[in-house]
Amino acid sequence: MKKLFLKMSAITASLNVFGVNAFAQGSAILDPTNAPDATAPGTLDQNITQIINYFLGTLGLVAVAFLIYAGVLMVTAGGNDEQVSKAKKIITYAAIGIIIVLLSWAIVSFVASSLG
Repeated sequence: MKKLFLKMSAITASLNVFGVNAFAQGSAILDPTNAPDATAPGTLDQNITQIINYFLGTLGLVAVAFLIYAGVLMVTAGGNDEQVSKAKKIITYAAIGIIIVLLSWAIVSFVASSLG
């Protein structure tokens, strides 16, 4: 287990060091000259779409947190069938929640692109 953790840590560290540099070299997202004016107001539909996207992102993070919690619960069950079944239910509901969030995001993106 310790060797696996060390290997995963090394892989993650190398991706963080080398991956970020490679991404930053060709990214227009990280270029401060392309940054939009923070004081410039958007249109009403852009602002509403942005608020909905932030809300859906927060819900997605909550669903992922429940997946992690259920995984820890399942790993630490120690053969307790009730705890395993509880973890399976949480995983099922969290996966359904992620699917709903993704479908909601797709609908919002489609409607926003259709309006503008």
